[in-house]
Amino acid sequence: MPGIGVSYAPAAKLTLFAGLHRGFAPPRTEDLVNNTTGGTIDLDSELSWNYEAGARTTPHPAFRLEATFFRMDYQNQIVPASLAGGIGSTFTNGGQTLHQGIELSAALDTATILRRRYNFYLRGAYTFLPVADFRGVRFSNVPGFSKTSVTGNRLPYAPKQLLTSRIGYAHSGGIDSFLEVVYVGSQFAEDLNRIDPITANGQTGLIPSYTIWNATANYKIEKLRSTLFITAKNLFDRLYIADRARGILPGPQRGLQAGLTVRF
Repeated sequence: MPGIGVSYAPAAKLTLFAGLHRGFAPPRTEDLVNNTTGGTIDLDSELSWNYEAGARTTPHPAFRLEATFFRMDYQNQIVPASLAGGIGSTFTNGGQTLHQGIELSAALDTATILRRRYNFYLRGAYTFLPVADFRGVRFSNVPGFSKTSVTGNRLPYAPKQLLTSRIGYAHSGGIDSFLEVVYVGSQFAEDLNRIDPITANGQTGLIPSYTIWNATANYKIEKLRSTLFITAKNLFDRLYIADRARGILPGPQRGLQAGLTVRF
């Protein structure tokens, strides 16, 4: 993906940056196959102009902030097709679409302030996407609504807000553990942007926002060049809707995973 970027650092604590990139992405092999019929789908490659501008600052050695404005102007984006009247999952070319928003991130490390071998830390990342719309001439992909314009409607599966935040503890002896919260804002399931369920198959209607908690603990053994870990996903076993493309699909239940990684 060719592009240009510039940065400017008027002081050691502040860096300004900007970039312009030309995006090109051919459809993936799995996107070209219809899961219902087994036939192929005629998809063109994605083309886009991507812009970003932002600033990074370190007002204190223990505290970092970053803010980025982004704009992605697609000429031919591949998006999930609206399947409210059918079965299976497939993709289609969405034509002109526009994504525009901001990303914010912050990090705080107490070890730098307290000058200790241990570190209580905070991490946070927030994305606000007020614009994720169909542009140009665009008609619905929902069977029976092929003459209904969806120009200006919000893209399916494009939440306005995403938030990931964690609080953790690390020690120079090798321990690193944290508790993480993930928030995903509400999303539309199809290009008509209908809020109330219309069909019995669960493929229409708003996907409500949800919040899940995760926890991870790592213990690094430097002599063995290895790390022991245990991770709990969806710690409080929250029931939520993750997808409506094939009917109501719940998100993963609480799950535990433990293991050992070795570096060679």
